[in-house]
Parts: sequence; structure tokens; C-alpha cells
Amino acid sequence: ANISSEGIIVSTTGKLSRELFEYRAKNNQGHGKDFLTVGSMGHCSQIAQGIALAQNTRPIYCLDGDGAVLMHMGSLSIIGALKCQHFTHILFNNGAHESVGGQPTVALNTDLCQIARSCNYQHAIRVEDKSNLIETLTKIRKLQGPIFIEICVNTNSRSDLGRPTQTPKQNMAEFMEQI
Repeated sequence: ANISSEGIIVSTTGKLSRELFEYRAKNNQGHGKDFLTVGSMGHCSQIAQGIALAQNTRPIYCLDGDGAVLMHMGSLSIIGALKCQHFTHILFNNGAHESVGGQPTVALNTDLCQIARSCNYQHAIRVEDKSNLIETLTKIRKLQGPIFIEICVNTNSRSDLGRPTQTPKQNMAEFMEQI
């Protein structure tokens, strides 16, 4: 509801992409505006940045994980330097590599918003509860990016979380048709 109908989503590998795929299926929405970076941990933000450069007016949303951001932190500098005004980088920080066993990261003890600001993101906001999230998602509609939103979440994903029923090649083909 908070993503523009023209918006494109690029989501990181693991449970985040699985949840996005399941959400779209549950709501009878197509998957054509979503690119799932299956098997490409840490590359989501640069894929989203490349799409933002090519689609210079459509809102681009990068749904990223804390382990992936820590893995390729240099990507933040590139995003900040390119200054795509329609780019929103949403980091789900659970302090763990949940998709591959729950090993802890250091992300909850790292000021990732300050790092994003230092990398020239125009706005960086940390969200710790639902009401603040709703307020933030409303607020960013009026802001120019790049925007960084860190959402602090827990590691309690569902044990019965499904997997995408499309292959990565099918996802890519449907995505390419949409953009």
C-alpha cells in the first residue's frame, strides 16, 4: 500500500525475497515488478541502483538485509554518489544471517544510518516500531533520495515460509517484460 504502483522492488536473497513472493501470491498480485536476487547475497543494492539509473523516473525500492549490507558496504558509497532521487534503500536489520542458520551479525551495534549519511544518502531513518514505520513510509513520499530506512526486526520468521514457485530465469523474464 505504501509503494507506488509504478514502483519496482529489488529484494535480497533469502527469507525477505521469499516473503515478498508469498505476499504477492496471497494478494493475487503479479511478480513482474519484483526482482528477487536469489543466490546473490550482497548484490541487491547494486542491481537496484543499476535499474534506478535505467528507469530514471520510476520509484525504485531496494529491500535489503543487514548481513548483505555489511558484506558489500562499499555499495552505499556508490548509491550516495550517484544521487538517484527516486531510490529508496530499505534495510531489514535483525542482527542475524537468518536465512542460513541465524548466525549473528554486528549490524544492531553499528550505526548504519550514520554510515548511509556519510555516504551521501539524502535521508537516513531508523525505525524501531510499527507506528514509526507507518509515519516514515508516509513521510518519504515527499522526500528525494537516495533514502535509507533501517527497520529493526526480530528473527522470528515463520517456519512454514514458502519458496518462490518461479525459477530465477522465469522471474527475470517476467521482470524484464515489466520494465
